[in-house]
Amino acid sequence: MKQTKRTTIYTLLIILLFGLALPTQGQNNPFKINDSLYPLYLRANYNRKNHICLEQADSLRRKAIRLKDHKAEILALLVPLKYQITKQHNFPAVWKASQQVRKKAQEYNYLQYYFYTSTTMATYLLSEDRFDEAKELMQKDIQFATKHKHPYGIQAGYVALGNMLMARGEYAHAIFYYETALQFSQEHMQKQERSTIYPHICDGNIRLGRFQEVVNATNEGIRYCYSEPTKAGLYGYKAIGHFMTGDYANFKKSYQEYFKRLNTVPIIATEYLILLNSLYAISNQDSVKYQEYKNKLSGLLRKYSSYAYYSYNGQYDKAAKVMNKIVRLTQNGGNTNILTDLAGMRNSFAMQIADIDKQKAANEMAKLQLQLAQLQLASNNLEISNADRLKKLAEMQNGRNLLALQNQKLKSNKLGVSIDSQKKLVELQKRQYNMQKLIMVAMAAIALLLIVGTIIYLKANKKMERRLSKLSKNLTHTLAELNIANKEAQHADQQKTLFIQNMSHEIRTPLNAIVGFSQVLTDPSFNISDEEKSDLTYRITENSEQLSNLINNILDLTSIESGKYQLIIEPADINGVCRDAVEEARSHVAEGVMLTFNTQLAESEKIETDGMRVKQVVTHLLNNAIKNTTAGSIQVNCSKNQKGQTLITVTDTGVGIPQDKQETIFERFGKLDQFKPGSGLGLEICRTIAHKLGGDVYLDPDYTNGARFCFFFGKPEGKAAEV
Repeated sequence: MKQTKRTTIYTLLIILLFGLALPTQGQNNPFKINDSLYPLYLRANYNRKNHICLEQADSLRRKAIRLKDHKAEILALLVPLKYQITKQHNFPAVWKASQQVRKKAQEYNYLQYYFYTSTTMATYLLSEDRFDEAKELMQKDIQFATKHKHPYGIQAGYVALGNMLMARGEYAHAIFYYETALQFSQEHMQKQERSTIYPHICDGNIRLGRFQEVVNATNEGIRYCYSEPTKAGLYGYKAIGHFMTGDYANFKKSYQEYFKRLNTVPIIATEYLILLNSLYAISNQDSVKYQEYKNKLSGLLRKYSSYAYYSYNGQYDKAAKVMNKIVRLTQNGGNTNILTDLAGMRNSFAMQIADIDKQKAANEMAKLQLQLAQLQLASNNLEISNADRLKKLAEMQNGRNLLALQNQKLKSNKLGVSIDSQKKLVELQKRQYNMQKLIMVAMAAIALLLIVGTIIYLKANKKMERRLSKLSKNLTHTLAELNIANKEAQHADQQKTLFIQNMSHEIRTPLNAIVGFSQVLTDPSFNISDEEKSDLTYRITENSEQLSNLINNILDLTSIESGKYQLIIEPADINGVCRDAVEEARSHVAEGVMLTFNTQLAESEKIETDGMRVKQVVTHLLNNAIKNTTAGSIQVNCSKNQKGQTLITVTDTGVGIPQDKQETIFERFGKLDQFKPGSGLGLEICRTIAHKLGGDVYLDPDYTNGARFCFFFGKPEGKAAEV
């Protein structure tokens, strides 16, 4: 991880050293400077790693001033900056050289060089492991670019922040800044100017295992991309995303599009190119090539390759073992971001297992349908057999009727036959009659058996239909529960990741300040005055309070979610509670801001509530007002609303809150300004306390001179309540 970080930083430095090429056709040179100055710049820039470049750059600067070539003058000042960043632990000199460039860039309105120096300094700070300073520098640069309405500076600032976070392994935060740069580019810049951001987004999502997001990003990037190398790289990332999500047909298509553009030198990292080749070998069942490419991979990408191989070949048990190995690697001190990377793989694996279960259920259903069809066929055959038997019986009956008719004719023709012959004839007729009776009884018995058999079949068929319907409903219900459980697990994992990322940043910032200022106070080598010591002590105290408030918010949130948050209901002096909160906050109010308290409640009036929690809510609302108000006033008022409930309002003349943000600030981690300190938990905790006190906290939408938060509460039931 450390080696990867160092490699990334050096790569960024190299890009910055060679990246200041603004190729527009001018006076026979790409920089649009005087042709006589261009060779001097090339020579100084070529020697930028040697101290001789300083004299050459100074000579170039003097000639540029004499010829009034402002851009050449700025390029001359860039050479010493490039020389200084080649040395380690040399930030003061880097800072001095960069300030000279920034001053002239502002003066001559060549702001692209102003932002270039900012990116250079930030990358240098990152190489010195001074991440917070680099981040703060880029944030200020974005604010400067926004103030001067310079789209290139804003976009470059966000991309630089993303690159710094990628180097630190904070991939989710990096993607946030890349997407912010992308959104800004979509609104303010040309389409082709944002296509280079998509490979960064793909890189971060692959590190996090979000392969469907990789596919989505490449689809959009390819649509707006005009550079064939960039487009080729995006097709490569897209092919990886398709294969890892199990979409092997589209993998082939994307790989073919990538292969068409190999002569353009695709913009895709070497490690991803090796991973892509291993996936292509898997799709071709070429185990030798696959093993060759896999051996060139390491770490997370090697695990991806193994997982893809086992998943493609249906060896899901081995795929699961690969994931377990990655988990054990993490537990033994590996990359702390691998668990997050596995979320997409696990989801994909679970979906494949679910698809198998669905297929098994479909096979069982098909078997049942086949059995039902066989029963129907047997029933049809039985009906055909019965029809044949009835036909034969009818033919027999017809034959007998013909025989009886012949006998009658014979009787008429032989009236003269003897009595013995007549007796024999009568006996024969009786036998025929008895035979007919037997036949009729047999037919009745057969008909009865057919009816009973049909009834039994129909009942069995209906029972089978009910059973199949019940099984189908159970299967549908089970699948729905599995989908719900999967979504809940994904949401919980996202909330956990967001909480850890947010808290780690908010805790680290005040801790770094406390440690740094404490070292300055305790180190005798620092010769500082009493006034400076007092200022450092104040800053340590301020950061300690900030850290304490953050921890208290986390503890309160934990207590609320665990059901152990206690409210002590007893008579409370609300006027006194509000005055205490105001006096405690007064020392933090900005100079020139007036903090006042007014009440319409009787001084002797006491209300059944939890005074300590009321003060906690008022204190937090005051802190928000102080943080966002640099001029004007802050007022705290106590009164009764129309329903007779106690109403406390905190009104300020600060920056205010946009209408579309007036509800999102009450959500967990909701913040109006992501660059200001704070956990984003305070307003959610305030609203929860207000609800338990029989009231609410809301923002007055009619007040437009700043912000006005209203907190009202009634009389809770009982003497104590537990959240």
